[in-house]
Amino acid sequence: MENATVIFPVVDVRSEPRFESERESQLIFGEVVKIIGYQNEYAEVICSDGVHGFVKKTQLGEYKIKKYKIKKHIMLKKIKLPFSAYIDDDDISKFDIPEDCIEPLNKRREPYEIAMDFLTVPYLWGGTSSFGFDCSGLTQRAFRYNNIDIPRNSKDQMMFSIDINNIDEARPNDLIFFKGHVGIYLGDMLMVHANGHYGCVTVTDLSNNDEYSKYLMSIMLKIGRIKADGQV
Repeated sequence: MENATVIFPVVDVRSEPRFESERESQLIFGEVVKIIGYQNEYAEVICSDGVHGFVKKTQLGEYKIKKYKIKKHIMLKKIKLPFSAYIDDDDISKFDIPEDCIEPLNKRREPYEIAMDFLTVPYLWGGTSSFGFDCSGLTQRAFRYNNIDIPRNSKDQMMFSIDINNIDEARPNDLIFFKGHVGIYLGDMLMVHANGHYGCVTVTDLSNNDEYSKYLMSIMLKIGRIKADGQV
């Protein structure tokens, strides 16, 4: 196996080596994959979170260790970079990345605050970037920015997290799990989540007695907590 680095802003990880296959996940600029083989114009890869799939060979480049990350979604003359893209000095020079858009890799922010920055960003099945998120892609990206790696899908995130007895004991950054869905708790029965119901990242009041809130409460499975070091 060999390591490679993503050299496009966002790339799809497909279930099969063809464009029409399902989007399993996404990778953003500067993330690293292990290449385990090639099929036509696709590389067969294993992502850092264990997702297995296929990425266009042209979207991968030489393995590089990055030194910084992008703290906001930026649109430059030469490239559009999503939030949390990983960069080095060569990238800064090549793309003329402003200094005020860059943070060191060890910089941390509260995951729920990160998620709130993406209100109205479109819902995208398999999406993990500020171009478009699915529910678990949003939660994973918010924690990954803090160098905390959690699994890719909501079911595995639920198994990975520590059980919290009930919502009265929940605190901001806890994950609320539903059947096939996950969101980040904000406090006061509020949750930020990427959802297909509204087609974007929104805040939902779980104490609201509208049909959507009542539906979510009826399929709630668990409240989970991720430790600051990512270990459980």
